[in-house]
Amino acid sequence: MKIAIMMRAMDQESGFRAYIEGLIENMLAIDTENSYLLLYRTEKFLGRFSAHKNVKEVLLRAIHKLVWDQVAVPYMAIKEGVDIIFNPKFSVPLVSRCPVAMGIQEPDWWVFPEYYKRFDVFYIKLMLPIYCRKASYLFPMSRFNLEESRKYLGLPLKNATVTYTCPGDHMKPIDNPSVIQEFKEKYCLPDRFILGVTRVDHPGLDNFEKIGKFFPGKNPHTILKAFINCRNDIPHHLVLAGRRVRDYMVHLGFTDEDFIKVHFITFVPYEELPKLYNAAEMSIMPAYYDGCSTTLMESMACGCPVIASQTGGSLEIGGQGALYADPFDPLDFAEKIRSVANDNHLRSELRRICLQRAADFSWQRTAKLTLDGLIQTVKKYQGANSEKKCVEFVDT
Repeated sequence: MKIAIMMRAMDQESGFRAYIEGLIENMLAIDTENSYLLLYRTEKFLGRFSAHKNVKEVLLRAIHKLVWDQVAVPYMAIKEGVDIIFNPKFSVPLVSRCPVAMGIQEPDWWVFPEYYKRFDVFYIKLMLPIYCRKASYLFPMSRFNLEESRKYLGLPLKNATVTYTCPGDHMKPIDNPSVIQEFKEKYCLPDRFILGVTRVDHPGLDNFEKIGKFFPGKNPHTILKAFINCRNDIPHHLVLAGRRVRDYMVHLGFTDEDFIKVHFITFVPYEELPKLYNAAEMSIMPAYYDGCSTTLMESMACGCPVIASQTGGSLEIGGQGALYADPFDPLDFAEKIRSVANDNHLRSELRRICLQRAADFSWQRTAKLTLDGLIQTVKKYQGANSEKKCVEFVDT
């Protein structure tokens, strides 16, 4: 069987690139029987999987992503004799000679339409239901994403398997104190701190720094409000990691007095994130609408206790491995922060159970579920075609 995978989303500067890399790497690790055709729109990551003998990587150029999706990809699939086309993100060729499958993320365009271009919102609301109907199989990243998509799209979305994203293999506890100390010195971090890994930009906002708009969905202002409420009761500082987070807080009206014991650092490279989680004594994640929080998984995998939002998909991801609070109530978060900050036994217990919960997420399992879904789809498609040919033969 030959599987074509649309790799266009690899070009995004977001956590989704880590998802695609983790998924493809592990699919290739467990599957040496099938061949893979990886289709790129730019040269940036061309050759990333060239070490695998059953992989062919191809650069497809097109003037627009729509042309790439709907013309270049299906043409190459025909040329290469592909059995199925899979896009880990949310579009598929509408005309193809083989079945197509795609991933599903949370339907942000319905919830936060103001953070996308108007045309993009119109396009997605028009086309996403069409793509879902066309797709023979769907891979939502969480049950929450699946149910939200069913609600907003008004479709049953029956042929679906939940395939969670997972923390990278480097997301794990670090036992070497000197490594953590060196990292703290590099970023001028305090000895004891609570952490908020967040963002105030959004993939739907082009030229983010130029237009000056902010995305409040990750809710970092609730972290700051909660910390202001409890900072005199705990020995910790607050570290907020992300681009332009301080600018966002100033935009909301916070002052230098509010920033006492607060440290803002730029976006930490993905490779260094385990050091950040290991250096912190807890992570605060009050996002309003995370469908499948990668940062929640990463923090748990590093043994950093988490206080997360009780809305969105956080409860599904965190399970018993985190504490939860109301993202609309900073005082609720402040109370939980006090409890964890002032109780060494509670922090140790949370560290133990969050590591247990993180172990439930496995790239090998996600890769196998994805591969099984693709194989099942091809077999069903080929079986239906065989029956159709038999009927046509009898009729003649």
